[in-house]
Amino acid sequence: TRPQSTRARERTSTAGMPVDARVREGYFFGRACACAPPTSWWRDDAERAARDAADARRRAPALLNTFTKTKVPFKPLSGNSVGWYICGPTVYDSAHVGHARNYVNFDVLRRVMMEYFGYDVRFVMNVTDIDDKIIMRAHTRRAEAVVKAARETGETRLGAETLAVEKLLAEGGKPLGALDSATRTLANAVKAAIGSGIDAEHCCAKDWTIQDGYLTLAHQFEAEFMEDMKSLGVARPDMLTRVSEYVDKVILYIQVIINKGFAYESNGSVYFDVKAFEAAENHKYGKLNQNAMENITEAMDGEGALEAEKSEKKCDFDFVLWKMSKDGEPCWSSPWGMGRPGWHIECSAMCSDILGQSVDINGGGIDLNFPHHENQLAQSEAHYDTEQWVNFFIHTGHLHIDGLKMSKSLKNFITIRAALKMYSARQIRFLFLLNQWCDPMELTPVAAPDGSGVIGFKQMDLALSIERLFVEFFHSIKGVFRTSGSYHVDKQQTWNERERELSDTLDTSQAAVHEALIDNINTPNTLLALQDLVKATNKYLAETGGVDVRPLLLERVGKFVTKILNCLGVCLDTGAVGFPESSEGSSEGREETLSPFLDLMTKFRDDIRKLAQGGASAKELLTACDNLRDVGLPELGVKLDDKEGGALWKLYDADELKKEIAREHEAKEEKERAKRAAKEEAARKAAEKEARAKVPPSEMFKTFSEYEGLYSKYDDDGVPTHDAAGEALAKSAAKKLLKSRQQQEKAHETYLAKAGMEKLAV
Repeated sequence: TRPQSTRARERTSTAGMPVDARVREGYFFGRACACAPPTSWWRDDAERAARDAADARRRAPALLNTFTKTKVPFKPLSGNSVGWYICGPTVYDSAHVGHARNYVNFDVLRRVMMEYFGYDVRFVMNVTDIDDKIIMRAHTRRAEAVVKAARETGETRLGAETLAVEKLLAEGGKPLGALDSATRTLANAVKAAIGSGIDAEHCCAKDWTIQDGYLTLAHQFEAEFMEDMKSLGVARPDMLTRVSEYVDKVILYIQVIINKGFAYESNGSVYFDVKAFEAAENHKYGKLNQNAMENITEAMDGEGALEAEKSEKKCDFDFVLWKMSKDGEPCWSSPWGMGRPGWHIECSAMCSDILGQSVDINGGGIDLNFPHHENQLAQSEAHYDTEQWVNFFIHTGHLHIDGLKMSKSLKNFITIRAALKMYSARQIRFLFLLNQWCDPMELTPVAAPDGSGVIGFKQMDLALSIERLFVEFFHSIKGVFRTSGSYHVDKQQTWNERERELSDTLDTSQAAVHEALIDNINTPNTLLALQDLVKATNKYLAETGGVDVRPLLLERVGKFVTKILNCLGVCLDTGAVGFPESSEGSSEGREETLSPFLDLMTKFRDDIRKLAQGGASAKELLTACDNLRDVGLPELGVKLDDKEGGALWKLYDADELKKEIAREHEAKEEKERAKRAAKEEAARKAAEKEARAKVPPSEMFKTFSEYEGLYSKYDDDGVPTHDAAGEALAKSAAKKLLKSRQQQEKAHETYLAKAGMEKLAV
C-alpha cells in the first residue's frame, strides 16, 4: 500500500472543514503511514521481534541468475563483500557499440549494487591479449605494411616476393608460418634495396617476431578500449588481469586439473576431459546450458581459428586448455612442450587468483554463455574439485542492428568513437538504460541523405527527450535557487497543500525506484518513476510561479533524483543537484576558466557602444543581443531562455550544446521542408482540380484518364450508355455516372464564373 493514497484521502476528507469541526472529528495531524508499527521495546521479547521484523522487511535485490533462468535474491557468500568477475575484451580491433552496451550495463549493475544497496564489491575484469584473432591480425598488419613499403621503393625486382605475400594475404593469411616466412623474406629484400639510409623507424629496419608483435597490437587496442570506457563514464575495474602476465600461473592451474584426472595431454596440447568430469559424483557439465552436449558446432566455437585440423581429442566436446604452438604463433615453455594458453582457461586462472575458490558473481555478454562460461565453470570446479565455483552467473543481452547481432564478423558494427561523435556519453547511457540490461536491444541506424554513412539511431529520439526532461528539471530547480536562495530566515517554510502533494509524490517515487532496483535492477522502470517525480515537481513550480516555493523540499527532491541518476552512472557529481556542467571536469585556474566569457562580454559591450554611438535603432541593438544569445554564448556552453521577468541561463557542455542546437536547426529545417512540400502538394492538387474543372461536362467521360477505354457509346449530354464491349450499362452504373456529371457541371460553372470575373478585372 502506498502512503500517498492514505494521506490524500485524509486531507480530502478534512481539508474543507472549519477548524472547530476538524477538532470535533478528531482531525489527524501529520502524515499517515502504511508502514510497520514501531517496536514495543518495554516488552521482554522486543529485541527478537525487532530482528524478525527487520529481516522480513529487508529484501535483497533479485538478479536474473543464468543457472536457474529466474530472478534469485542475492546474498553475498561472505558478509557484505562481493567478489565479481567479468570477461573483458579480446583486444585485436576497435570496440563497437555492442561492446559499449555490455560494459555500460555492467557499470550500471556495479554502481547500483555498491552505491544503492551498499555492497562492498571487488570488481575484476580480464583482458584477453593472447588469442588467435590477435595473432592473425598482427601477422596481417605486418605483412600489409611490408608490402606497402616494397611498392613504395619502386624496385621491380621485388615483384616476385611481393606477389608471394599478397597471394597469402588474399587466401586469408594461412598458414601463418608461410606468411611469416614470406613477409620476412620481403622485408629483408626491402631493407637491402633501401640500403644504409633506411630510417630506424622503418617497418623493415628491425627484425619482427610474433612473440613481440602480438603484444604490440594488443597493447594498442587495450589502451584504445580503456580510453573508450573512460569516455563512456565506465568506472575502471578494481583489478585488471592480462593473460600475457598469467602464463606461468595458467600452466600451474592446468597441471592441477591433470593431477585430479580431469585433463590429458595429447601431442603437446592439453584437453579438458568432459566425460571424466561428468562421471564424477560431485560434478555436472552443462549447468548453464542443459543442451551443452548436443551442439558440437557451438562447442567448437571456443577452440579458435588456428585450431589443429586433425582432432587430438578423446571426445569432440573436450576443449583445449593448452595449445601446442605452430609456426608463426607465439609460444611459452611448459611441461607439455612449447605452446600457449587456450581461451577458457585464462579466465579460470585469473579469476581464481584474485577471488579464490568461491565467486559471488561472474558475468559477460550472453554470447559467452556457451561454450566459454560453461567451460570456465567446469575447469574451475575441476581444479578445486568442488561442486559449485560461482554463485550467480549474469549475462547481458545482445545489441542487434536491424535484427542481427552487432559483431565484427558480420561487419555491421559502429565503433564507440563514431557513436560518440554523434551523441554524448550521457545520451548513449540513457539509450541503454531504457532497455533492461538482460534483454536483447534493437538499434536502427539512420543513414545520411547522401549515403555517406550513419548519422544517428532511430531509438535515440526517446533517449534525447528523456535527457532533455532531466536537464530542464535541474535547470529549473537551480534557477529557483539562484533567484530565491535555498534558505532564508525571513521566508515562509510551512508546507501548504502543494508541498504535501509533492512530498507524497517523492515518497511514492522513492518506493517505486526501490521496487524497480530490487527487481533485477530494472532501469526502465527506475527512469519511469523518476520521470513521474520530475513532472510533479514541474507542476509544483508552475503553480507557484517558482516564487512561493519551499526550497528545502525542492532541494530534497533534486538530491534524490541526482542520487539515483548517479547510481545509474548518469550524474557523476553527488555533492550537488543535477548534471555536472562539463563532461571534462574542471581543473583550470580561475583566469583560464573565465577568459572566454570575459572576452565575449567585452566584445559585446564594444559592439553595443559602437551601435549606440552611431545612432543605431532599437532593432539593431536587439539583433546584437540575439546574436550574443544564439551564437556567442552557445560556443561557451551557455544557453539563454527568454522568460517573463528576465532570461534564465543554463550551463551545458559546449560540444553537446552545439550538437543540440544543430539538431534543433535540423528539426526546424525539416519542419520547413515538410511545410513547403505540403504547400507544393496543395498547389499541385489545386492546379489539377482547376485543370479538371476546365473540361466541359459533355467531354469529361471522354477526357479523364480514369474513364479511358471503359465506354463505347454516349448520349447527347456525353454520358456513357454502353461499356467497352458494347453492352448497355446497368441502371445503377448509369445513375452513378450521371451524379459524377452533375458534380463536374458545378465545378465547370464555378470555373467559368471565376474566369469571367478575372477577365472583367483585367
